[in-house]
Amino acid sequence: MENNPIHLLIQEDEITRLCQEFIRFDTTNPPGDERPMVEYIRDYLQPYGFETGLIEQGDKRATLVARLKGNGKKPAVVFNGHADVVPVGASQWQHPPFEGIIEEGKVWGRGSTDMKGGVAAMIVAAKALAQAHAPLEGDLIATVTTDEEVSMSGARELTQLPDAKNWQVVIIPEPTANNLGLAERGVFWPEFTTYGKTAHGSTPELGINAVMMMVHLLTELDKLPIPFQLHPILGNFTRSINTIQGGVKVNVVPDQCTALVDMRTVPGQDHQEILNLLKDFLAKLTKNVPDFNSNIRITFELPPVETSFQEPVVQQFINAARLVVNKDVPVVKIPFATEAAILVPALKVPTLIFGPGEPTLAHQPNEYIEISKMVEAAQIYAAAALAYLKG
Repeated sequence: MENNPIHLLIQEDEITRLCQEFIRFDTTNPPGDERPMVEYIRDYLQPYGFETGLIEQGDKRATLVARLKGNGKKPAVVFNGHADVVPVGASQWQHPPFEGIIEEGKVWGRGSTDMKGGVAAMIVAAKALAQAHAPLEGDLIATVTTDEEVSMSGARELTQLPDAKNWQVVIIPEPTANNLGLAERGVFWPEFTTYGKTAHGSTPELGINAVMMMVHLLTELDKLPIPFQLHPILGNFTRSINTIQGGVKVNVVPDQCTALVDMRTVPGQDHQEILNLLKDFLAKLTKNVPDFNSNIRITFELPPVETSFQEPVVQQFINAARLVVNKDVPVVKIPFATEAAILVPALKVPTLIFGPGEPTLAHQPNEYIEISKMVEAAQIYAAAALAYLKG
């Protein structure tokens, strides 16, 4: 190893080319169509000794599991990225979104920062470990999932792998500008519906207006205390009333109105307790407000998760990164949800969010990733994996 350091096996042009190739696979979700991209990665890794398999997830969809075998003395280390991207949107792009144009030291395109550049970095790092022929005391597993941007079904499939509950650590290359994320807020989306009675708009006294009922509900909801403890990195619990729909015609008193609220929870909050609080809140309105009629359902949720800074794998990662960048990587807030929200509760595995993309560019038009950041990330991934798996 002294004569063949891993960082020399990580080549800028190779990472750049892979990132371009990944962008050229249109994996917009929905529908996803990630299978051609994960098959490309499978075929790329197989010649270097990786055992590979696809978890089938329907037409044109699959999750890749590629394993570089160690001697089994230590638990596996997992690099986990996703292949799907969000839609391009209606805005005009500076460069075509699915061509992977190189300009200004950056690769441009949809998914470059979130997170095909990160996937390119982790795949090249995994290949470098294989090429170095370092004796590994545990498996290095590279996974590329489907459907992260909608329901995280690929990550849910990973939790069913036979050795998953014994994994040592998972590294997810979501965009953090090569900073370290250890905690993320949960997602909790309650949908409120109020029910009234239709009447002609000229005789509103004969109806019960569901829209006005919702106005009252949301006004009171905004005042409702929802307990939480300020998180040192993630900060506050938040809530935002973001959609409302009611009524069918201007001259008809609306008999139904629906509103969706985006709540972002912090570690220590329990979603079932919040739901119980909201149900009690509606029960009080029903008791105290004439003709009030409503219900609630949760349309989507992911729990808040965190990995302790004191975890040995966190300190090993920081030490490995210091060897590459000659400084401690900062621990930063992760404003978005990642597949850690699936993996941590199910597997109780320490999970680190660290990727070369710029987080403010995720889901934005004119998305790009800096090539130098990808190279740096790949070097850190390789150094960390070696630290975890060496004898």
